Amino acid sequence: MSRSGHSSINLIVRGIRPVSDAAGEHEISTGFPLPAYGALIFAGIRGLSLATAAFLLPRGKFREFHGGLRHLIRSWDSSRYLFIAAHGYPHGAELAWFPGYPAAIHALAWIPGVGPVPAGLGVTIAAGLAAAWGLTRLGMALTGNRRISLLMAALWAVAPGSLVLLMLYSEALFCALAIWSLIALVERRWLTAAALTILAGTVRSSALALVAAVTVAALPALIQAARARQPIAAWWRPAAALLLAPLGLLGFWGYVAWALHRPGGWFALERTMDNGFDWGRSLVRALESTIIDGPTAYVALTLLVLAAATALAVCSLTERMPGYLHSYTLVIVVTALATGPYYLGSKPRFLLPAMLLGLPLARLLAPARPWVLIPLIAMFGAASTWFSLYLMSVGWAP
Repeated sequence: MSRSGHSSINLIVRGIRPVSDAAGEHEISTGFPLPAYGALIFAGIRGLSLATAAFLLPRGKFREFHGGLRHLIRSWDSSRYLFIAAHGYPHGAELAWFPGYPAAIHALAWIPGVGPVPAGLGVTIAAGLAAAWGLTRLGMALTGNRRISLLMAALWAVAPGSLVLLMLYSEALFCALAIWSLIALVERRWLTAAALTILAGTVRSSALALVAAVTVAALPALIQAARARQPIAAWWRPAAALLLAPLGLLGFWGYVAWALHRPGGWFALERTMDNGFDWGRSLVRALESTIIDGPTAYVALTLLVLAAATALAVCSLTERMPGYLHSYTLVIVVTALATGPYYLGSKPRFLLPAMLLGLPLARLLAPARPWVLIPLIAMFGAASTWFSLYLMSVGWAP
């Protein structure tokens, strides 16, 4: 029996029943692992995105990006990550950016002939490929359908804001750590899931969603073990995962508090940059302003993206998958929508870690013929690149 066959059986034993739809069951040959095709699709879409950006940058308002692609790749928050990779945290303001991605850049930049920018781009590209590989693998475990699994990777690659997966930003690295942590949870590899969650906690505050997923996965296992009075060998791993998972996130928050001599220092920094958690008040105000005063183009487009993400989050709740996967997606969506009061245009980027949002749409598109799907995905990819550049030009993003 193939390795994928063993995985499907294990998932069914654990109560996760892959759904095998007729469309797409025999689309891919077995010459390469299916996740490799997901990574190749991701790479192809990133190439399309790069070509689209190269075409757009010399034109219209996009000419403001002096220096073309090279300037774009290292613009906005990229300069912060490069500074931290080279100098650490000499100033208080840089403490708002997590150290995991700069540490990865610093580790590669020591290689002779590799500077900080190539190192950062290498980390971003490798992490994006790893995330696409993992997302395809998880999609196959959840659905048993090759085409749906590949479409999940493709839809994530063309999501609004996905241009940052070509920039020196931490999203690609976080998404790679997150998806493999979720895979480890599905396979009940508790310590691996905890270790990856700890690493993710050094990359982005979105690791809070992974901590929630580990908690939702581990608590039922511990309660069941307690009720059955199982020996410690049966439950110490989920207990350890529950205790260890938050350490990366809490460790950095603790370091910022120590460096600033202020409890809750990281949250204070977020508020000074008008990007803290505000329970969605800023989003409500943007919606009210749009209704009363009429929308600007970028606000209207961004609100449309957020409405689509909300609808997909609701639809994803109907998917048959473990509760901890639902909890991860919902925490990502809620925290992305409820931060503010500024940087409305960055919210599509904040939604990128919600990689399972594409599952309902992938299931809807799966019956379509390849000659329909390929141009459609290409159109989505080009439109996503234009949208990201447009937000950078007028909407204070990414």
